[in-house]
Amino acid sequence: MKKILSIAAMTLCMLPAAAQDTAYKITGTVPADVKKVYLATFPQGMAVDSAVVNAGKFEFDGTRQKNDIMVISTGNYFVPVFNDGSPVDINAVTKTMTGSELNKKLYAYDTELTAMGEKVNRVVTEYRSAVTDTTAAGKNRIKELEAELENMQNDYIGKQLDIIKANTDNLIPAVYLGQIYYMLDYNELKGLLAESAPYYNHPAMTNAKRQLKALEKRMPGKMFTDLTMNDTGGNARKLSEWCGKGNYVLIDFWASWCGPCRQEMPNVVANYEKYHSKGFEIVGVSFDNNGEAWKNAIKTLNMNWPNISDLKGWKSEGAAAYGINSIPSNVLLDGEGKIVAADLRGNGLGAKLKEIYGF
Repeated sequence: MKKILSIAAMTLCMLPAAAQDTAYKITGTVPADVKKVYLATFPQGMAVDSAVVNAGKFEFDGTRQKNDIMVISTGNYFVPVFNDGSPVDINAVTKTMTGSELNKKLYAYDTELTAMGEKVNRVVTEYRSAVTDTTAAGKNRIKELEAELENMQNDYIGKQLDIIKANTDNLIPAVYLGQIYYMLDYNELKGLLAESAPYYNHPAMTNAKRQLKALEKRMPGKMFTDLTMNDTGGNARKLSEWCGKGNYVLIDFWASWCGPCRQEMPNVVANYEKYHSKGFEIVGVSFDNNGEAWKNAIKTLNMNWPNISDLKGWKSEGAAAYGINSIPSNVLLDGEGKIVAADLRGNGLGAKLKEIYGF
């Protein structure tokens, strides 16, 4: 089954290597061209075992932690299963499985998501061909495909959320929440991480819990945390020089080495130019290590607003103070210095500012 991303790449779990207390046996059938099948666990995301295919058949057995999430892979076919003590048999030819009720339910969901992923892959293939067409018709088609891909990705994520919400009485959310937790806002994630949920203490939830704690630091209603860092001239500056002074302020976390940050910056610049005369301010907080690269990027990207950095990279005080574990990221403050929104990107930033300023 082809995925938008492999389960191994998307699911960031923290499973201990010890406590191997439950035996597993996984057998299956694969197409004639498959010579080897792999077994992966997390957090490594790499194969921990392999089986040579004999007459189209493969077999794994061993012991792992109970309810460990394991992935059977042939390279473009991925099947996640829980190590719940029940034997599993997977037929990659007929796309069927036998096993526990939990694993059969998980397999049905994964099959449905795979079908959605295959549709995305087809559109991605067309998009890659279309980008070489520089005609007006080609450019229009690229825009259509981009919109289609965005809708399909939203549908894919929405389906995962539906699966999570429909299975709060079992472990299945551990697989899917482990893939999309970083796309959710504070309230969404908190609602899915109820301490009474059977999956709450699954090791796969470690990163989701860490993300929730990070989001708490920049949730709407909290006052901004002051920071002292140097500007591009080497002068110590405080966020409080701009924040809480009556105007809306966007604290923008970025770095010169961050590709997505650079891609997003024209949108940030456009909104700054549109609303700065109305009092809107931006303060850039960089996670750079190299001062010259930081200063050059500010100039190249036309970031004509205050910029500060402690040049500590991911060890920046800004990351700790605001729970930033990926960039670009930002928080929008009201005139009193309270956070009103976080992680506004693309159309989301412009929509929020339009709501505030009325145009």
